[in-house]
Amino acid sequence: MTAAVVGTAVLALGLSLRFTWWRPRRPGTPILMYHQVAPHRPGSRLNRWRVPPERFERHLRVLAARGYQGVALHDLLQEPRAPGRRAVLTFDDGYAALVREALPCLLAHGFSATVFAVSGKLGGTNDWDAERPGEALASAEDLRVLADAGFEIGSHGATHRALTELSDEELERETAGSRADLERLVGGAVVSFCYPYGNFDGRVVEAVRRAGYRVATVIRGGISPDLSDPLRLRRIAVRGTDTMLDFHLALTRGRSRL
Repeated sequence: MTAAVVGTAVLALGLSLRFTWWRPRRPGTPILMYHQVAPHRPGSRLNRWRVPPERFERHLRVLAARGYQGVALHDLLQEPRAPGRRAVLTFDDGYAALVREALPCLLAHGFSATVFAVSGKLGGTNDWDAERPGEALASAEDLRVLADAGFEIGSHGATHRALTELSDEELERETAGSRADLERLVGGAVVSFCYPYGNFDGRVVEAVRRAGYRVATVIRGGISPDLSDPLRLRRIAVRGTDTMLDFHLALTRGRSRL
């Protein structure tokens, strides 16, 4: 076997492991997990969660070209068997740049989305991350702008704390308290929740249910086939370091990386 053949075989194996196109297609509606839509910072480890605006626009064009309608999580909840192809777009943490960078692109394509806001940090920064300076979070007025544009506002807790580590009283504040604060702010029902850090257990899920949320998302990769377990819906992480091939495969396989 020549060196060229060996090299080709190694490359093919590497690509197969890198882009897992051999995974079976998954039924169900893909729920995409975005964080920030913003340019990369030189040398930042958080760039994996920053999707540059031009790439985000390419994502939306791909979705539209493949016949997907971008919807919010509550749309899936209200019409789980609606005709046509849908993809749920979610944005964790509620960054201020969403209004400037993501909103115009989404509206141009006629897409909606769910923004999971940290109710006790509005107008502040993502101080739960170690990087400084922090990224600006949406203000109360920013959330109203998003809500008035038809976007769903969901809760990402009150202070972005790991919920399994909290007392019952603190857990209630992060779930029921956050929901009440956001409902007063946007003047409508808040029915969707996102577990900070993807951190949850049975006690946390029950607290979320008791707080009145009807649907909640986790970080675990994949596509939930239906809404039979609505408080543990899987999502597809969309990273700023992913390629467009990653994105194409993730829509049908649930994830493209091992």
